Amino acid sequence: MRLGLLTSVDTRHRYVANALRAAVPVVAVGYERTGYDPSAVPATNLTKEEEAVVAAHFDERARMEQIFFGSDDAFIGDGGPTAVRFIPPGELNSTATLAFLEQNRVDAVLIYGTNLIKEPLLSRFASRMINLHLGLSPYYRGTATNFYPLLNEEPEYVGATIHLIDAGIDSGPILRQVRPKITAEDQPHTIGCKTILAGVGALLDVIRAWEGGSLHPVKQWTVDSPRFYRRRDYHPRQVVDLYRKLKSGLIERYVERAALVAPRVRLVT
Repeated sequence: MRLGLLTSVDTRHRYVANALRAAVPVVAVGYERTGYDPSAVPATNLTKEEEAVVAAHFDERARMEQIFFGSDDAFIGDGGPTAVRFIPPGELNSTATLAFLEQNRVDAVLIYGTNLIKEPLLSRFASRMINLHLGLSPYYRGTATNFYPLLNEEPEYVGATIHLIDAGIDSGPILRQVRPKITAEDQPHTIGCKTILAGVGALLDVIRAWEGGSLHPVKQWTVDSPRFYRRRDYHPRQVVDLYRKLKSGLIERYVERAALVAPRVRLVT
């Protein structure tokens, strides 16, 4: 099976591209410049001290991603066994992206960290597009779905969902889900990086099961009070609020009660 990958350009995305290509036949990689950077969202109505908290949060993200993923974060070079295309903002769902995948005779497409997949890709690769969603659907869908469970004091909903892509947002049939092991020493970005590693492992398991004909997609179920976030829902003050909760012992309290709250979350494993 010849696989294509559409991803973004940050350290974590480059690492995932390399990890997948090392394990499965990825013949084409499209790196999308998404045009979105949460660290650049204006920090209106914050004090200087609060602005410093937000800046430190994103600096720490870069530092942790370098620690976890920096050993293998080079862009894949074009011209070898894997074709490469850099996709400008707004061009993810273009006919040029479709042509790139078709020219490389891609059988299925893996998605991680891009903007929303739309036509003509949806129809061309119907039931053949698999997304690595950093969040647990159907509980948390949309953007920053491992940030908001922490902000909402629900770390049990931190995780990764491997699912087929449909016309909705993180709403397609689920193939597998994983959660990271959270310890009392963890902070948001160690949790996030652990989740990425777990998600890559789950995605590779799904690919192998797909090749073996043993996949069993599970339709997403209805949950009480599902959470859905868009980019416009984010404000830097949420970062300030999160760190206030972390300082008060959010992670330590969760670790103490993790076994009690785990049954709240149904997982496809």
